[in-house]
Amino acid sequence: MKFASAYLALATLGTAVLASAPVAAQSQTTQTDWTQRVTMSEKGGHVMGNPLALHQLAEYMSYTCNHCANFEAQSHDPLKSGFIRKGHISFEVRNLVLNPIDLTAAMLARCGGRTKFFGNHRAILTSQASWMQTFQSSSPAVMKSLNEGTVPERLKKIAKAADFYGLMQKRGYSKDQVNSCLADKQAQDKILGMTKYATGTLKLTGTPSFTLNDQPIDKVHSWARLRPALLALPE
Repeated sequence: MKFASAYLALATLGTAVLASAPVAAQSQTTQTDWTQRVTMSEKGGHVMGNPLALHQLAEYMSYTCNHCANFEAQSHDPLKSGFIRKGHISFEVRNLVLNPIDLTAAMLARCGGRTKFFGNHRAILTSQASWMQTFQSSSPAVMKSLNEGTVPERLKKIAKAADFYGLMQKRGYSKDQVNSCLADKQAQDKILGMTKYATGTLKLTGTPSFTLNDQPIDKVHSWARLRPALLALPE
């Protein structure tokens, strides 16, 4: 999804802590399942896998990008079982937000801490077609109203319109917990910081985009293109 100047629309919304535990030595008889390890990078992204992996893969994504939803659907099982589980590749999700709806979803994906992230991330993306239809069919007046009020008020209105409250309730969150996550300024700053790094430093021009050891992978924006590149990496 090309975003051109869409990032500038986020200016109205305002403007890492490495959470990994020491890597325990592996038993000679027990192979670590690295898909169960979730840490946070210094950029603020969520990392699944060995935090000391030789190859560190990152996806820069948008929750309103249908190509990102397709990537999640196609890559979820094979990426985990074929690459992350072995420990030689880690996978990090970083935000490249395109609009306030995207920002709202990104805030909620982080709700509940690092161990909840990938479940929230998947739930939001797998239901994307449904909640995006709500906005695509809304009148101009309704869309205008979503941009009125303080930042927390706007995010709450977007969450209500998309029924993110219902989605998160199914995952065990109360309305108060959702509102608290939407008001988390530190989380918002991390999300916008990753977006600024993606567009300003890495010069990424679409979502999803991928980096390997923080270097952009040219012309790769899908699982079909990414998989061969990962297969070529040494273990």
